[in-house]
Amino acid sequence: MRGQLPPAALQGRRNCCLAFAASTAHEQARVNSGSLSVEYLYYQSVALSPGANPDRGATMAAVAAAIKDKGQPAEAIWPFEKSQLYPPAWAPPTNLEQLFYADANIGKLGFQQICAVLDSGRTVVLGLVITDRFRRPDQSGKIEASSADIERGGHAVLAVGHGHDQTGSRYVLIRNSWGVTWGIGGHAWISEAYLNAQLHETATLEGVT
Repeated sequence: MRGQLPPAALQGRRNCCLAFAASTAHEQARVNSGSLSVEYLYYQSVALSPGANPDRGATMAAVAAAIKDKGQPAEAIWPFEKSQLYPPAWAPPTNLEQLFYADANIGKLGFQQICAVLDSGRTVVLGLVITDRFRRPDQSGKIEASSADIERGGHAVLAVGHGHDQTGSRYVLIRNSWGVTWGIGGHAWISEAYLNAQLHETATLEGVT
C-alpha cells in the first residue's frame, strides 16, 4: 500500500510516532478522504496517557481511545507543529468542523496474521522495541535480526506491505515517520526474525465513520 500514501512524514524530536502511524492507518482506511490532524490525535492521546506528558509520548490504548471517542479533524484544521508546545499554548482550535472516528483493535498479531491483514487491504500499526540496526537499514532497505544488536526503546511504525527476497526469507514493509531520507524513501523491510523478536503490540483500524 506504499503507493496509496503520501510521502513519509518527519516527526522531528517529538515523541509522536504512534500518532503518525495511527493517523496514516486511519487515512488509508477511509480511502481518499485527505490528511487527518496528527496534532489533534497526539493532543488527545497524551491527555489519555499516564502522566499526560507529551515528552513521554502516548500509549497504544490511549491512541485507540482517542480515535474512537475524540475522532480526528482534517489536517488543515490543526496542522502538525514542528516543535512540542505545552498547555495552555498547546490546545486544539475551537472550531474543529467534521470529526472522523474509527475503532482500533489492539493485540499482538503474529507475522502471518499481519500479512493476512495486509492482504485484505488494511495497514497494521506496529509497536516495536527498536535497536541500532533499525536506525540504519542496509543498502537494500532491510533490517535484519542480530543477537549483538542493542535495544534503544519503543517506537511505532506502520506496516504497509510484505514480501520475500531471493532466498525465500520473509519481510514486512514498514513506513516510518523519520522523513524520506530514512531507509528507502522513508520505508524499510523488517525481517520476520526481527519482527518476532522486537514486536510489542499491534493495532488495526475498523469501524470507520
